[in-house]
Amino acid sequence: MIKYSILLILFIGIQSILSSYNCCVPNQWQGSSLSYDDAGAMFTKNYYYDATNLLVRIDIIYSDGSFNQSTYSSYASLTQTGSEWVMNNLDGSCYATGPDFWNSQCFGDKYGVPFTSSTNKINTFSNPSNGITVVTDLHCLPISITNKLANLEFKFFNTQAYIYDQSVFSAPSACSSNK
Repeated sequence: MIKYSILLILFIGIQSILSSYNCCVPNQWQGSSLSYDDAGAMFTKNYYYDATNLLVRIDIIYSDGSFNQSTYSSYASLTQTGSEWVMNNLDGSCYATGPDFWNSQCFGDKYGVPFTSSTNKINTFSNPSNGITVVTDLHCLPISITNKLANLEFKFFNTQAYIYDQSVFSAPSACSSNK
């Protein structure tokens, strides 16, 4: 009887730990995702994320060649808004926008996308009230992100827990000339 009581306590403890699991992407990572817009056009997003140096770059490239844009964001600190440049890679124009504050890429109860399950080295986080589901690997790199309310799903590939070349964060000269 004591053996079963101990097993029950262990099981409840493990369930408690798992149900409150949180994770954040690695401090540096890069990868790509495929998705479709409302009209059914396929596009690729390339992500470069550097929490060490507070830098982000996101490319959006439509397969049909109709849209190709890169956004370069940098932040002086976690408590200040940053600067952001959007480069139209089709016509070479660039304009400044204002990003919000730095956002850590984290998932779990603490971050509003509660942990729901872990199977086969894959973690799932989901918030039915906002329609967002995030699936990650054991290192918290994204495998897929779904936003049911916006009818979007991003399937990730080539994710790496490092930045291959830091120069990806350098905005083109067309951006700096518009300061």
